Amino acid sequence: MAVCQASRQAHLLAPDGQMAQHTGTDCVPWAGHVAAPEVSVAGNMLVGPAVIENTLATFLTHPDLPFADRLLTAMEAGEAAGGDKRGRQAASLIVHAGQPYPLIDVRTDDHADPLAELRRLLAVSKERYVRFAEVMATTDNFSGAIDRRPLDAAIAQDEADRIERGIKSQSFATPLS
Repeated sequence: MAVCQASRQAHLLAPDGQMAQHTGTDCVPWAGHVAAPEVSVAGNMLVGPAVIENTLATFLTHPDLPFADRLLTAMEAGEAAGGDKRGRQAASLIVHAGQPYPLIDVRTDDHADPLAELRRLLAVSKERYVRFAEVMATTDNFSGAIDRRPLDAAIAQDEADRIERGIKSQSFATPLS
């Protein structure tokens, strides 16, 4: 058991803010962790400690951002500090909001600029999915919204607002012909 523990990282953050952090002594260098109230940042196979330090500092200096954007901005700061010593290829962003399913779950497994691709995918999710997430079934409301008309109206209004602001859709989807 000790051999496994020495080569693993585990970082837990409870809803009440308590945390446990572990970076094993045999993790692939550079490996380590830093923390602040209600946030833990850890990594291994990094170019050095500046990666997690910059990630944490950026997360702490952007409390005004929506949580997913805040996480992604912090990840970009870590990458700018050197990131993964093996280079760039994949990244994911998973955010839970008190339900048994994630509110946001975007990933890119093979991309030359995975964080830029995550940012695009997050933007695409904001174009429609976030509206669907607002009406999905929850542990308190097992059927979710039944009337789709308010959802369709909200999506149409969001689309009109985006177009009025001159923001181009980030989606690669094409309409059926």
